[in-house]
Amino acid sequence: MQVITNESYINRRKKIGELAAFAGLILLAASAVLIIVKPEWLWVTMAVVWLGFIVSLTGSYLGERFVGPNAHWKRVPDALKGLSRDYWLLMYQLPSPYVLVEPGGLTVISVKPQGGKVTYEDGRWRHRQKLGFLRRFAGQESIGRPGRFANAEADVVRDQLAKRLPEGTEIPVRTVILFTQPDIELDVDADAVPVPTLRVATLKRWLRKNPLRPKLSAETRALLAKVLLLDGETEVE
Repeated sequence: MQVITNESYINRRKKIGELAAFAGLILLAASAVLIIVKPEWLWVTMAVVWLGFIVSLTGSYLGERFVGPNAHWKRVPDALKGLSRDYWLLMYQLPSPYVLVEPGGLTVISVKPQGGKVTYEDGRWRHRQKLGFLRRFAGQESIGRPGRFANAEADVVRDQLAKRLPEGTEIPVRTVILFTQPDIELDVDADAVPVPTLRVATLKRWLRKNPLRPKLSAETRALLAKVLLLDGETEVE
């Protein structure tokens, strides 16, 4: 598999995430000192608390996606290791962060960071995790409606293709939901869930079992390479 990465985009957000997490702690610590040393500066202290909280949330949001061993840009390629060079993984090249170009079309990979247990039953998603309330308070996004969000990502990619490709060029686009946390437990009925929902360990097997058919022509593949892979700052692995 070939990986085409917008390295500058990832590195910038990784640095911001690291700095924001540290700065948030410093600001919250400063507010604790202020309330003791200058109790009459109540409004200043409250402003520092809120600023520290917002900066910490920013660090948590970016850190979850760009920092550490479970960063999305590390976990998604890990899930696809072993695929042939006919597959191209585009990371932060399109409005959807992770798009897999397959021999037969495109698969938009909608990444979800939650751990714990995720269920889909009677048309509703539910997420349970130890200390879940505190995790959400610290900046972890709620489960929301992953299927709707994933389909919206795919629609944006289709719109981009329609703008970049010659009129009449048809490229199949589908979407999957990928939970990247190692401890994730999925309880979803594959026949009922609106979008295929997978773990890192099962994504590659699912792709091989459900290939997009028929294969794109060599001319169409070359056109995709031109309009998708050569935009922006990229690194091909």
